[in-house]
Amino acid sequence: MTALDRVLPAPQLVEVDHVEVAASPEEAWKLLRHADFGQRSPWVRALFAIRTLTSDEKVELRIDDLRSSTEEPGFQVLSDDPPHEVVVGAIGKVWQTDIPFVHVNDAQAFAGFSEEGFVKVAWALRVLPRGDCDARVELEVRVDATDAESWKKFKAYFAVIGIGSRFIRHTLLSGLARELGTPESRERERPLPGDALLLDARASLTHGITIDRTPQEIWPWLLQMGCDRAGYYSIDLLDNEGHRSAREVHPDLQSVRVGDVLPARPGRKDGFEVLAVEPPYALILGGLWDADQERQLPFASERPSKFWQITWVFVLEPLDDRSTRLHVRARAAFPQSGALHASWIRSIHGLMENAQLRGLKARAEGTLARDDARDVLAGVGGAARMLFAFMTPFLRSSRSHWGVAPEVAARPYPGDDLVPSPRWSWTHGVEIEAATTEVWPWIAQVGANKAGFYSYQWLENLAGCDLRNAETIHPEWEVAAGQPFMLHPKASLVVTAVERGRWFVVYGAPDEAAKKAGKPWVGATWLFHLEPLGADRSLLISRYRATSSDDLATRLLAGEALMEPVGFAMDRRMLLGVKQLAERPRDAR
Repeated sequence: MTALDRVLPAPQLVEVDHVEVAASPEEAWKLLRHADFGQRSPWVRALFAIRTLTSDEKVELRIDDLRSSTEEPGFQVLSDDPPHEVVVGAIGKVWQTDIPFVHVNDAQAFAGFSEEGFVKVAWALRVLPRGDCDARVELEVRVDATDAESWKKFKAYFAVIGIGSRFIRHTLLSGLARELGTPESRERERPLPGDALLLDARASLTHGITIDRTPQEIWPWLLQMGCDRAGYYSIDLLDNEGHRSAREVHPDLQSVRVGDVLPARPGRKDGFEVLAVEPPYALILGGLWDADQERQLPFASERPSKFWQITWVFVLEPLDDRSTRLHVRARAAFPQSGALHASWIRSIHGLMENAQLRGLKARAEGTLARDDARDVLAGVGGAARMLFAFMTPFLRSSRSHWGVAPEVAARPYPGDDLVPSPRWSWTHGVEIEAATTEVWPWIAQVGANKAGFYSYQWLENLAGCDLRNAETIHPEWEVAAGQPFMLHPKASLVVTAVERGRWFVVYGAPDEAAKKAGKPWVGATWLFHLEPLGADRSLLISRYRATSSDDLATRLLAGEALMEPVGFAMDRRMLLGVKQLAERPRDAR
């Protein structure tokens, strides 16, 4: 609870302005608490009271000079808690030209005043620590009325002078930021861990972003960076050969030690050497490259005649209990012959770094768009495949066993007894270069409310599924008998049987009451079946069987003419998605 909460706990008007400054709370307090605001800006003459200081009376421009007495009532200091908060308030009929103020003896009397016909105005200057060496200055204004008629008069009055009041407050805080500097404007001047590793750097670039998460929540995203890992969250086309950067935290990529190298390009071993790891606050990367031999050397090696040596530092500074400033600094040392190359690299790095920071922020805060341009493009391709399938019903028979031989599709499988005579069905399959133990966790977490379907995500979300295809294994999502199997927020089947590590069946039972009444009904099973083809090869089969009532509408809406083209495209993409995930190198998951 702030001091302002105690003097005016239930205001009808609250307005808060703030600014962050590159100064300690003590420095900012000293400047604010005893400043002569009149000398700093002519506009702040209206700051200490929304109306009073524009009158012909003597203007007091220091907080220390704001005093109220029975003879001369007005604004007064109600609470003073250096170096944190000072509260000033007054009681009066502020809408009148010559304001009649009421004097009260102290903050308690101010809070308890209730005589009708008045408003109570209070404002606070508050200084809060922001990170290691900065401060946040808040200016909060509160107003309350002792009766409805007085509040009505104040609202009409404030509709006129409110714009000026806000402008004055903004002017004051902007002037303070110019005088002390902002953390962002001074970011490149502050020392960061890793600076001492490259004292003769010829170039240095510092960027930063504020993330509404704690360092502990942001740290895993930093640890998993690297090509053939989680990417760098920047412009993937430029720094990751088009491979998408991770959209979730990968537990398998959280072990990073000094001496490890985070690849700078896919399929390469050279990259950024880990120089220091200080969880969850600092990750220091670097590299030394021999330009003549085109090879990377250990960072501590003797420099060759033509070299590039860099440090890339990520520092997480807690600002408060819910937000963090991520500072990123890249420094480079090189001979004079490399100056021209460095000049154009500078602009490219700035572009990439800003994109990386935005990508990190969106991921850590959970605001990353579910579907990006790549998802949309894939979805358009999927829609085209559906259209082609719809226009080629004569290929339906061959599509029904895509990926498997006819004799494999004709075998009996678990769950067939639930729909013994389907009107239509498919049995699709894909061979995967991975053991069944590697594949099972991916298919065991399928579902709209879990890992998605590894298919055309954009199309599924267009239909209202609201899902994101998982990139990692979530053991807590593993399928179990009796669970609902979500296809869509408004549609689900039931997991009827599971043989862990091998298969599971989901079932949508027909409505027996509808069948007896001669009304439309539909029944369907979906089998996910996994069988070994060797020590490190598997066959994943997706088998769907459907039946329905004989009425034309149900046969059209739930029959193969409409559903098979859609099901073929989505199911094929799902199987290929599982294959891609299961075959991925373990250290890239």
